Amino acid sequence: MIFQLFSELNPGCGAKCTELNVTTFYLRAQGPNDTLHYLWDFVQRPGILLAVTANSVKLNISWDDYLINQPKSISFTQEPVYTFGVSIEKVLEFDDANDNGHVDTVPDEKVNILRPENFVWSRKSEQGNENFVELHMNGENYYDPMKNISRRGNIRVVLNGFCSLEHSDVMPHMLHSENSTQVDFIIENLEPNKTFTRSRFGMELLIVSQESPQVPMSIDFKKSLDDEHTPGIFEVVELRTPWKLINKGIEEAEAYLQWRPVSYTTSDRDVTSSTDVIHYQLRNCSNIDKKSILYAYYGGHRADLLMEKINITIGSSGDGFYTKTNYSTWTFIVGYGTPPDEQFSYLVIMILSIGVGLPVLIMSVAAFYACVRRLRTS
Repeated sequence: MIFQLFSELNPGCGAKCTELNVTTFYLRAQGPNDTLHYLWDFVQRPGILLAVTANSVKLNISWDDYLINQPKSISFTQEPVYTFGVSIEKVLEFDDANDNGHVDTVPDEKVNILRPENFVWSRKSEQGNENFVELHMNGENYYDPMKNISRRGNIRVVLNGFCSLEHSDVMPHMLHSENSTQVDFIIENLEPNKTFTRSRFGMELLIVSQESPQVPMSIDFKKSLDDEHTPGIFEVVELRTPWKLINKGIEEAEAYLQWRPVSYTTSDRDVTSSTDVIHYQLRNCSNIDKKSILYAYYGGHRADLLMEKINITIGSSGDGFYTKTNYSTWTFIVGYGTPPDEQFSYLVIMILSIGVGLPVLIMSVAAFYACVRRLRTS
């Protein structure tokens, strides 16, 4: 399927968004039968809104309402076929005295919550064409006015949109399709809590899907036979919306999140600087905070939507904690439809062919030689 990418910063806002340093990045992936609309938003909490519509449908943002957190300030000229959203609700910091990487074993007083909207978000760069789009955001100068807490350091978020099925250039080289966005989340030189001696970080995500809340989302592991693209990692974690019957017994998910359970503790991103990404149980949710782009589209309390939260933490026993390198990453895919399956590359196929074919060839030659010798001696 051929897609073309079109992108625009703060569509229809003009000088007001420039003055306020607002970033709402609009990406449209247009195919032959439908259009995928993506909004990458950093007005307050970082978030992604995905909508699937007919090709003729346009996006509307009422900027005066949107900038003061009004519900339904984002709409489309025609009701979307499907919508899906992800919001980073919290950045978690915990004191891992047990050195096991698990936040659920830590007492509440040893867990700090940093609100993403309290970072100052600014654009480092943006680029795009019909085949590839990238937005690089930086969050710094954290200040919580309610608690009078400030932190040095920053969080960087790099988002990519694509028009083809292939692996990303960035480790862990996630497989993306034209129906997906890649999010690369980097915590760099972020000042830890001064009372914590073994700090680790993570985050809480809110996930919203336009479907019945009666059937929950699910998390599965998908095993791979090789680690060609991500050395040392043989599995992918998939968080999927419920399966939906398409036709003739064929089922597929509406949307998904996908990641490899690995984080990198240096910018080199190699096996020697890797640690674990741990996920926790999904939790039901019925409210959307107004500081999220999801509130601007869906509104607040919605009992008719499938909404769940999940925690993700970074680190594992013996890795030296966050302060060893002051660098942690988490890379994940947000996509529409069913996640694509990994395929063997030509290199792997060639190696397997040689590995299997060469012994068979040697055995065949040996058998032929033995037969010839037997015939000659007889």
